[in-house]
Amino acid sequence: MKITSSIEYATRIMVALARAYGRAPVRADALAESERAPSDYVDQLLLRLRRAGLIVSHRGTGGGYSLSRPPAGVTIGAVARAVQGRIFEGVCSKYEAGEKDCRHQGGCSISPVWRRLSDLVERYCESVSLADILREGDVPGGPLAAFDTLPAGKS
Repeated sequence: MKITSSIEYATRIMVALARAYGRAPVRADALAESERAPSDYVDQLLLRLRRAGLIVSHRGTGGGYSLSRPPAGVTIGAVARAVQGRIFEGVCSKYEAGEKDCRHQGGCSISPVWRRLSDLVERYCESVSLADILREGDVPGGPLAAFDTLPAGKS
């Protein structure tokens, strides 16, 4: 699994907007500067996030961007889907569209592993909100610590 730069930067932008929730909109150039990202790249991400309904744009002198709902109502899963379409592309899912042919269809012993991993990642990303991320910085072992309770691998 690879977290793309689009998902990483979009999440960072959304966390910055969550910090500013309830205050004045944040300008795109200020977001680009704070996240050390090229302005045109941030503009593309903001467009995708706006189209997904996660943020709203405000015109005028005091214009910029703000969350469309409280930080607790925006999950990392929603952010990932807004910029990439999928949270996790499992090995088997790339064959479902019929564009490629898997040689192991019908008798694959490991496809249940990939499906379960995909389900786990999707559920986790849907359980983590921007509010959780903000609280995590304030509370050691905060809301994201639940991920640490997954069973450890066998050595």
